[in-house]
Amino acid sequence: MSDAALSLADRLERDVPTVQLGPFQVSDTTKEETASRLVELAVGSARDRAVLAFALHVGGLNALNDDAFVRAMNAADLVYADGGSVVWLGKRNGASRMGRAATTDIGWDVLRGIGARLGRIPRVALIGGRPGLAKSAGAVLEDAGVAEPVLIVHGYHESWTDHVDRVRSARPDVVLVGMGAPNEMIWAHEWAPSFGQGLVLTCGGWFGFLAGEERRAPGLIRRPGLEWIGRVAQQPWRLGPRYARGVMTTASLSLRSSRSGSADSWR
Repeated sequence: MSDAALSLADRLERDVPTVQLGPFQVSDTTKEETASRLVELAVGSARDRAVLAFALHVGGLNALNDDAFVRAMNAADLVYADGGSVVWLGKRNGASRMGRAATTDIGWDVLRGIGARLGRIPRVALIGGRPGLAKSAGAVLEDAGVAEPVLIVHGYHESWTDHVDRVRSARPDVVLVGMGAPNEMIWAHEWAPSFGQGLVLTCGGWFGFLAGEERRAPGLIRRPGLEWIGRVAQQPWRLGPRYARGVMTTASLSLRSSRSGSADSWR
């Protein structure tokens, strides 16, 4: 097929450099390049479907044995590094450009970039978190002039059918899903086909940061990929076990990186 016959999203997928990390192909791109690709996927796609972009961090690494999560990740249009451990493993596996693209950082750039390309503030749906959290996060984005919240839905529902219909009716340019890994990826993979068009972007704990319920670690810690230390210090009982398990998972993947690079070798 010629380049002219390919949609923009198809060309982005074909051209993006990736590195095998566990059973996933992770984008080998800098933080800035990742943000630019997310903007292109949001505004440049000619497809009649939602585009999925998933952030891989320690929560995802800990879920490598979850078959539903692996299927969801491998169905994404873009998987990018949102954790220091992912970047470290990626470079061990041959990445040359991979940089940490934390959604808490690039989310602002992506929304501004989409707005610049559309010539208007992007319409955004925020889904996830406890009742009230997504609303508070949306208000921060709206006050900053980077998003127009058109739908707010908390993350605790027994049935999602009606809420997914509301997403389609709202016609957002971006759907932010903040349910934590692996739940947010599995949820997006299941329900995004009913959304219509738009970018579906998983964002982990971004709502909590936006609402002021959690503080970013100092830049001196973030830059070398050690933000997890600051997060554990704030919520040791919730996040301590997660990151302790992440150390073991990262060590295991590192040892196995010398094996065959095929996805099947990681299960």
